Amino acid sequence: MTAPLLVAHRGAPSRGATENTVRAFREAAAAGADGVEMDVRGTRDGRAVVFHDAEAALPGRRRAAVRSLSLEELRDPALEAHDRVASLEETLRALLARTGVIVEVKEPGIEERVCAVIASLKADRRLPWLLLASFHPGVLRRVKRSAPGVRRALVVSRRGPGLGGWIRGRWPLRAWRESGAEDLMPDHHLVTPALVEAVAARGGHVFAWTVNEPEEARRVVEAGAAGVVTDDLAGVGSSVRTGGEGG
Repeated sequence: MTAPLLVAHRGAPSRGATENTVRAFREAAAAGADGVEMDVRGTRDGRAVVFHDAEAALPGRRRAAVRSLSLEELRDPALEAHDRVASLEETLRALLARTGVIVEVKEPGIEERVCAVIASLKADRRLPWLLLASFHPGVLRRVKRSAPGVRRALVVSRRGPGLGGWIRGRWPLRAWRESGAEDLMPDHHLVTPALVEAVAARGGHVFAWTVNEPEEARRVVEAGAAGVVTDDLAGVGSSVRTGGEGG
């Protein structure tokens, strides 16, 4: 893993692609991203599915919890395969040897499924690099037991989620140490040279999210961030590629 890495947030979709789809991720890799970030939730039929929101929009202006739906119910049959909601297995298989991946586990209770997919595909060895991230420290601890060879990152933000998430966002370094994760994924506002130095002292990396302004990208890279997660590959990429020296 070389730094700083340019990571496409949910695939940083453009030209009509939808976020968190195989098409978006492949296009990001083709555009020069070093990696892609994706969100994973669980479905009623026991699948790990690449989807950000807790609820999905259904025909008739209805909404339903993703966990109450099957994978097939989440898919739109009118779309081409690479534009549909995909399982984690389908998505990782499409990206093997193409690009690095950050898999964010959005909810507790699905980490065993996620680890099983990674193991079945040998994804930790067949992807250029792999990072499993979560806001939930318990998820990361259980991943350590199920997939000890996979690097983990604690995601933190002052916006939460929940009271526990808010507390971790207020004291990110302490939260990271207590989580046992190798790496830290803070909201970019939390990135400082001191934070990066403290994480690096324990062999960890800092991945800042979601950075969409070139000047802010330069700031976090100069602070020492190992990766920048962005929606704007073209605009932020030059700042990341020049190691913070862009104009």
